[in-house]
Amino acid sequence: MSRRLSGISFRLAKVGVALAFVLGLSMSFIQLYFDYIAQSDNLDLVLDRVAEVIEPPASRAVHTLDDDLSLEVVNSLLAYDFVYQVAIKDELGNTLASGTKPRQQSSTGWLTNILQQDNKRIYTADLNIPDYGRGAVGQVIFHVDVDLALAGFYDRSVLVLISGIFRNFVLVFLMFFAFYRLLAKPLVQMSQEISEIQPDHPGEKRLTIVDPQSPNELTRLSKAVNDLMDSVEITLDKRIEAEQNLRESEELVRKMFHEMPAMIAVRTIQGDITYANPSFEQFCGFSADEITSKNLFTSDFDFFFDKQQELKRQLLDNSLKDSPAAMEFDGYFSSHGGKVLYLQCHSTPITMSGQRYILMVLNDISDRREVEERMAYMAYHDILTGLPNRRNLVERLENEIMRSRRHHYFGAVLFIDLDHFKSINDSLGHAVGDELLKQVAARLRAGVREEDVVSRLSGDEFVVVLTVLDDDFETACLKAGEVAEKLRLSVSEPYPHEDIRLHVSCSIGVKIYEEDKTSADELLRFADTAMYQVKGRGRNAVEFFNVAMSEKVSRQLVLEAELHKAYENSEFVLFFQPKYCAMSKNIKGAEALIRWQHPERGMVSPGEFIPQLESSGLMFDVGYWVIQEGCRTIKMLQSHGLWHEGMRLSVNISPRQLLDANFTESVERILKEESIDGQMLDFEVTESVAIDNIENSIETMQKLMDLNISFSLDDFGTGYSSISYLKRLPVENLKIDYSFVRDIEEDFNDRSLVEMIVAMGAMLDLNVIAEGVETEGQLAILDGFGCNYYQGFLFSRPIPKQDFQALLQSQADGLKEV
Repeated sequence: MSRRLSGISFRLAKVGVALAFVLGLSMSFIQLYFDYIAQSDNLDLVLDRVAEVIEPPASRAVHTLDDDLSLEVVNSLLAYDFVYQVAIKDELGNTLASGTKPRQQSSTGWLTNILQQDNKRIYTADLNIPDYGRGAVGQVIFHVDVDLALAGFYDRSVLVLISGIFRNFVLVFLMFFAFYRLLAKPLVQMSQEISEIQPDHPGEKRLTIVDPQSPNELTRLSKAVNDLMDSVEITLDKRIEAEQNLRESEELVRKMFHEMPAMIAVRTIQGDITYANPSFEQFCGFSADEITSKNLFTSDFDFFFDKQQELKRQLLDNSLKDSPAAMEFDGYFSSHGGKVLYLQCHSTPITMSGQRYILMVLNDISDRREVEERMAYMAYHDILTGLPNRRNLVERLENEIMRSRRHHYFGAVLFIDLDHFKSINDSLGHAVGDELLKQVAARLRAGVREEDVVSRLSGDEFVVVLTVLDDDFETACLKAGEVAEKLRLSVSEPYPHEDIRLHVSCSIGVKIYEEDKTSADELLRFADTAMYQVKGRGRNAVEFFNVAMSEKVSRQLVLEAELHKAYENSEFVLFFQPKYCAMSKNIKGAEALIRWQHPERGMVSPGEFIPQLESSGLMFDVGYWVIQEGCRTIKMLQSHGLWHEGMRLSVNISPRQLLDANFTESVERILKEESIDGQMLDFEVTESVAIDNIENSIETMQKLMDLNISFSLDDFGTGYSSISYLKRLPVENLKIDYSFVRDIEEDFNDRSLVEMIVAMGAMLDLNVIAEGVETEGQLAILDGFGCNYYQGFLFSRPIPKQDFQALLQSQADGLKEV
C-alpha cells in the first residue's frame, strides 16, 4: 500500500488535489478582498448619508443656539452602533452639545487595524444655513468605530469562507477519487503488470487494456506498450539469433585464423603479443604459451627484423602515435631457424573491449616474388643468352648518353650481325644455332670491360656499348676500332660442335656518341646502317658510321614515306617486256615489271625504289597488287583474243612473299576473284631466295604448282647453281642473268658459262630463258647453244600495257596475213 501511495500517479493526484484546494481557497480570499473594498466604499456612502440627514437640524441648533436640539442631534448620532462620540460646535469653536458611549470589544479589531491601519475614524461635517452668506455656522464632529461598522461584513465573510472551504474539501475529495479511478489506479495496475514482465521472455505477458473501445491515453499507452513488447520480443529473438551467429562466426574466424597458412598475430600498441596463430608461432619458433609473453620490439624478435631494422623503427614510431595508421609493407624476414622468406605484411589498428591493438597479417609470397623477379629479369634480358635485351639496352644507353654529355667524354655503339648464321640454323637445327649464340654472347662479354654493355637485340644481332672511351674524339675512335676488331676476331674463331668445328664471322657497324642531341634509337640506327655497309661490301669487317651514311638513311626514310604515299595514290604501274620463242620468233609471254610514275619526278628507276620496297615491308602489299594487276591484264588481253593457251605472264616474287604463310591462300583468292587459270602465270624466284630456306620454299612452290602456276629460277648463275638444288626445286625455267649475256661476244668465260647453263637446262628438261639480249651477235650465239626463249632490248624494251596490247595485236595481224 505504501508503494502505491508513493507512486508517481498518487503523488500527481495529491499535487493536483492540493493545487485545487489552494486555488479554491485563494479564489475565496480574493472574493472576500473585493467584498471588503466594496463594503469600505459603502461605509463612506453611509457616513455621507448620515451627515446629510443631521445637517439641517444641527445647523438650526447652532444658528439658534438651541441646546436641546443640539443634544437631540447628538443622541440621534450616538444611536448608531458604530458612532461612539459626537460633538456640535459653533463657528467660534464653542461646543454646544456633545456625547459619548463606551466602545464595544470585538475579536476582529486586529484585522481592521491591518486593513485600515486604524479601527476608528473621525468624521467632520460643516453646518451651513441657506442664504447665510457668512459661510459655515458650525461643525458636527463624530467618531466612528470602523470595526463595528464592518461587523456585518466580517460575519458574512466567515460564512462565505467556511462554505468555500467546505466546498473545496468536497471538490478535492471528488477530484481525488476521480483521479484515482481514472488515472492512478490504471497506472498502478499497468506498473505492476510491467514489473511482472520477464526481460528474457517479454512476449509471454501483455498489459490489460481496461477499455479497449475507449480512445483515451491510457488505452493507447497500453496498446503501445504491448506493441513495443511485441517488437522487443522480435528484436530479442533476432538478437539471440545474431548473438548465436556471431558466436558461430567468431568460432569460425578463430578456426580460420588457426588453420590459415598466413601468419596472423595481435599485439598491443607497445608491442606485446596477445595472440598468434600456429603459422606465426612456427615461423617465430615459440609455443602458444611462450609467444604471448614476447614483445615485438625487444630482443625477442631480433631474428625477425634481421634484414629490416629500419622497418622495425618505423613500426615502433607508428605505434606510439596517438592514432596509429594502417601500414602495408613487404620484404625479406628471417624465421627463428634462419630461413628467409619474402613476406607481404599488413598492420591494421583495431579496438577490442575499449583497448587499441594492432592486427598483423603476414603472407609468404616468396614464390610470387621469385616469379616477379624472374619476369622483371625476363623483361630486361634475353632468355637465351642472359644478355640485356633491347628495352634494357635503350634505357642504359640513354643514361650513358646523358652521362657522357655531363662529363664530356665519348663512347661508342657497336652493332654486330653474324654472317651466314641462317645457314647453320637451317642445316644443323635451331638447337645448334642457339648454342652458337650463347658462345658468341660469352665471347663478347669476355672481350669488353665490366662497365661496358653487351646486349642481344634479336636473332643473330648484338649491340655493344663502350662507355667512357676518352675525352678526345680521335682517341675514342681509335679505341672503339681496336675493341671492334678484337671482337670481330674473337667471334670468327671456330666453335667446336661434336666432331666438327663451326665457323662464323660477323659484320660490325660503329657509331661514336658525342655531346650532341642524338638519341639511343638514332645511335642504334646509325650503327645498324654502318653494319649494313659492311654487309654490302662483303661482310666480316668493321665500318664506322659517317655523314654520307646518315644522308643515305635520310634519303631512304624520305623514299619510304613517298612509297607509302605512292601505293595509297595508285602511282605504281605495270610495264611488260615480251618473251620471244627461239623457234617461232613469236611472243610467248611477258615479264611484268613494276614502274613508279612519280607526280613530280616522273618515272623513277626500279633500281632506286625496289630495294626500299623490300626492306620496308611494303613489298607484301605491292607484290599482291602486281599479281592482281597482272591477272587483270591477262583477262583484258584474253577478251581481245590476244592471250592464248601456252602464254605465261612472269611475275617476280620477293623473298618475304615466298616465306609468307598466307601467300598461297592470297594468290588463290586473287585467281578466283579475277577468274584466271593459274597456268597463265609464272612466278620468278632468285636462287638465293629459293635455296636459303629450301624446305619451306619447296613446300610453298608445290602448293602454288597445284594451282597450275609454273616457276622460273631467276638470275641463274649468280648464286649456288647447284644441280642437286635444281633437282629438288620444282622449276620449269632457268633464266640466265643478263650480266653473262652482256659480254658473251667478247668474254670466253661468260660464253662457256652460258653454254653450260643451256646444257644443264636441257639435261634437266628445263626451258632456258636468256635475258638482256641486245645484239644480233648475242642472239646468234644463244641460238647456237639451243636457248629456248629470249628477253631484251633487241626485241622490245619494257613497255606500258597499251603498247604491249598493240604489239600483240600487230603480231596477231601478221599471223593472219601469213
